[in-house]
Amino acid sequence: MSDGDAEHQLVVRFIETRDERTFATLYERHTPRMWGLALRLTGGAEAEASDIVQEAWTRAVSNLHRFRGEAKLSSWLCGICTNVWRERLRRRKPETALDDQTLDPCCGASAMGDIIDVREALNALAPGYRAVVVLYAIYGFSHAEIADLLGISVGTSKSQLSRARSALRAATGAHDRPGAPKP
Repeated sequence: MSDGDAEHQLVVRFIETRDERTFATLYERHTPRMWGLALRLTGGAEAEASDIVQEAWTRAVSNLHRFRGEAKLSSWLCGICTNVWRERLRRRKPETALDDQTLDPCCGASAMGDIIDVREALNALAPGYRAVVVLYAIYGFSHAEIADLLGISVGTSKSQLSRARSALRAATGAHDRPGAPKP
């Protein structure tokens, strides 16, 4: 039996029995990945990341009957986390859209010049850029999957990744180091 089959069986068991131990198993397996994603999407805001994970689990449990096992459960759960984050972002800043034309690559040139830590540079990216970098480079989603998760085109995902990488290189001074790739 594959890991995917075992996960799907746990999901089915939980749906049928609402067994607390089965849920605890699912929660323990997937929360660290969801937490890491939420933490990166929020730019390190732990309280907000916790709220996102909690809301994602609430939605997941309510909709678990919709999980068909066609994708990994972890991918499905991370998609829910991403959607919760996007909804919170929209409520907070309704003028902010996740598209090419409204996102700046970073918070400001002078502030970015002082940042040498990659995590800080990532956190300083505009939310849409940060989302694409996190989903692509850290979580391994394809551009098609990112486009679906964020409601953008594949081309927008690719261009946001390219711009985010340029901003990260500029922020960390990576293009100034010997042997570093040029933007």
